[in-house]
Amino acid sequence: MARLFRDTLMTLVCIAVQGLSCPGTASAQSGSGTWGLKAGGDRMTIGSFRDSYHSLSFNAFTLELDYSTSGKADDGSFAAGYGFPVFGVGLTWNTLSDVKFRSKNGHYSDMLTAYGTIARDLFRTRHLGFGYNVQLGLSYSSGYYDAQTNSANWFFSSPVLLYAGGGGHLTWIVSPRLDLEAGIMVKHNSSARLAYPNGGLNYWGGGLSARYRFSESRPPRANVFKTPKIRNGEKGWSYEIYAGGGVHACAGEWRAIVKTVPRDELSTSLLRRWPMASLSADAIYRTGGRFAVGATVDGFWNSNTKRLEWADRILYTEEEVDASKGYSPLSGGIGLVQEVFYRNAALYVQEGIYLYRHMGIRGEHGPLYERAGIRYYPPALDPFFVSVCIKAHKFKADYLDFTVGIRL
Repeated sequence: MARLFRDTLMTLVCIAVQGLSCPGTASAQSGSGTWGLKAGGDRMTIGSFRDSYHSLSFNAFTLELDYSTSGKADDGSFAAGYGFPVFGVGLTWNTLSDVKFRSKNGHYSDMLTAYGTIARDLFRTRHLGFGYNVQLGLSYSSGYYDAQTNSANWFFSSPVLLYAGGGGHLTWIVSPRLDLEAGIMVKHNSSARLAYPNGGLNYWGGGLSARYRFSESRPPRANVFKTPKIRNGEKGWSYEIYAGGGVHACAGEWRAIVKTVPRDELSTSLLRRWPMASLSADAIYRTGGRFAVGATVDGFWNSNTKRLEWADRILYTEEEVDASKGYSPLSGGIGLVQEVFYRNAALYVQEGIYLYRHMGIRGEHGPLYERAGIRYYPPALDPFFVSVCIKAHKFKADYLDFTVGIRL
């Protein structure tokens, strides 16, 4: 988990700082933005599994260090191409212990979240801005699932959680140094199958914040429909090969354990975390600016197929198991991919379809799979790159995949 935190934080910092000093004119590389400090508070409400609670609301307090890109940057820069966004890293304190479970055998603790963020205005006048923001990071909470003392909280099963959030904002640019902002956010935390149970928590809400810049800056007017083209971006086909791996806690295995182990002996320590691996090859065409699209071929290795068969024979009848596709550790598929670039970093999204997959009954999720994450192409290590992504089925996490690759 320490590696995940480091990769996520470093990637977002590279986007905000190092990325702005990549290809572009000299004027774009010097004095092209301002630093600031943002503080605010939100009132959040749990939106999923509402029948589990007596009270649903809690507060969130945020402190964020921001970097505002400036109109002094060259019109061909990535900053201009994205409407001069704001990047940041921050900490949020969620008072989740205010939430009360209906069951006496369930509770949350307060949660601390470290994240990276990008905020982009879709439209901006001299004094008003309206747009969206995206956050990604890690959270810590001591109030996670325990079979004996906290069995109603099956939403978190590990102290370190993956965090993702997104929403909209309306900004009043009071002066070149001060912004006031009203926002609304939808957020999600889960164990990302690093542990199980893994119900995850969805919550939403809004509040107010203020940003103070350490030097004067008044961003230019922006309109998402009229953003300049990026003149210095790469263009043409690229071919990539990458391999990775992660760990996966199996839902079917946990259900079989619950069914076979006495309650007073039940513990998540009985559940193994199984290694997973992947090998992929992409052919991607980049248009010369922010976007690249292409196709991919994927191979996957699951180490828990024997355990899946054991679980299926407990959860289902012998006839149902024998009628299944069987159990193979190898699977493969093809898919379409898209990358959205900011300098040397990219958001990577893939939708794939299995051509071969035999995972019995409980492990069968249908023919489709998804991958989404962040990829970084460090100039000093060219042509190598690194990435972290979530592999999912029906948009439910399967495992976190850490990959290393090479562009041919």
